Amino acid sequence: MFLALLSGMFGIIYWYKLPNNKAKFFVLSIWLSAITELTGIFYTQITGQVNYMVFNIYMFIILPYYILFLKSILQQPKHKQVANVCFALFLVSVFVNLTFFQDVVEEVCFNNFAIGVVMILMLSCLYLMELFNSNLILSIKDTIFFWFVLGILLFYVPFLPFMLSLRWFLSGIHETTYSLIIFFLNVLMNTSFIFGFIWSKKRYHY
Repeated sequence: MFLALLSGMFGIIYWYKLPNNKAKFFVLSIWLSAITELTGIFYTQITGQVNYMVFNIYMFIILPYYILFLKSILQQPKHKQVANVCFALFLVSVFVNLTFFQDVVEEVCFNNFAIGVVMILMLSCLYLMELFNSNLILSIKDTIFFWFVLGILLFYVPFLPFMLSLRWFLSGIHETTYSLIIFFLNVLMNTSFIFGFIWSKKRYHY
């Protein structure tokens, strides 16, 4: 929560240099993460239950948002179409999973999480491929969107296999170990966001 608050504060401090609404909405998504963490703490304290529902609701908001965000910064029409397909498939997967398989209150909707993350990673790779083939490759650190996508990748690339291992092989992992791994991944992600706020330049819209 404090890492998200820190990067969110940097987003507000450097709000003036954000190039457009796409970047500003991303800052709001960072604040949503901090609010969700705080809500999860209060939910557990008040109800005495694990905050699965809070995490699931956040996931159902943030993953499709990331898909739409990546679509907005993709340049090639065929890549935007891929993003449209990913968005539609994710919504279908949520409907099917909640209707037939998992309970949003009693467990983490891991099926939807895995599907959404795979789609986000694929679209992130498409964005980086476009970026590396553009003129901005020479000034890559100047575009805020590169830092946003890098932060997403730094968190989710190791987090998905870790969650898969936790689900299938490491169910007995100590809570402290789990918390340290999640903390470290959040440090990587939010540090990337902070570097982006500091180093990026407003004139780079791509």
